[in-house]
Amino acid sequence: MKLNSFNLSEQVNKKRKRICRGIGSGKGKTGGRGLKGQKSRSGVSINGFEGGQMPLHMRMPKHGFKSRSKMKKTILKTDFLNFCFERNLIGKKNTLKIEDIESLSKAKKNTYIKFLMGNKLSNAINVEAHSASENVIKEFKRLGAEIKIIKFSKKSAKVNTDNSISNSKSKKISNSKLKKAESKIANDTEKTSQSKTDKIEKGILKTKKKVESKIVDNKNKASQSTTDKKEKKIIKTKKKNK
Repeated sequence: MKLNSFNLSEQVNKKRKRICRGIGSGKGKTGGRGLKGQKSRSGVSINGFEGGQMPLHMRMPKHGFKSRSKMKKTILKTDFLNFCFERNLIGKKNTLKIEDIESLSKAKKNTYIKFLMGNKLSNAINVEAHSASENVIKEFKRLGAEIKIIKFSKKSAKVNTDNSISNSKSKKISNSKLKKAESKIANDTEKTSQSKTDKIEKGILKTKKKVESKIVDNKNKASQSTTDKKEKKIIKTKKKNK
């Protein structure tokens, strides 16, 4: 049997059934819809309708997706830098990198940082950001500082690989530690079991010695008692003879 040997011309070229073309066709008069009722009428979309009850396709939970092109954005104003100057979190002539801004603003890693104009800057400072408004750039230039705009790029794959490598190393270290701990526990249990067996053997030997000594004492007592009886009988017989 081969695919090219099938003769599907009859099935492929089969004409559809023409309805409502007389009683003799088998699908005449009502055309396969039956008598009366809502489903026999035209313009009815009753699929999925459950008589007013919440239908199944609406009861099921919704499923979305996480877009890979989505960016986490943190928008900061110049007030944030003034606040950092007031709290002495930043030096006056330092350069703030994106990592420093993320730590100070408590933003998540791998975020898009943008600066907007708020109050005027109290001190000059060089800053790195992904974007900034025109007013902010003018404000930095007024104080003789610079805001360096860097192109944003996600660092998910590299971070994941680094994390996987570190996790594998930590797992190896933890496994080696577990093996050492298990070997120590096994040695300790062997030592304790040996000490217990030694104690039990010593106890058994002591009990054996005690039992043997008791048996010897009982034999000695029995022999003495038999000799005493014999002597008494001899004495009695001598008295009778006299």
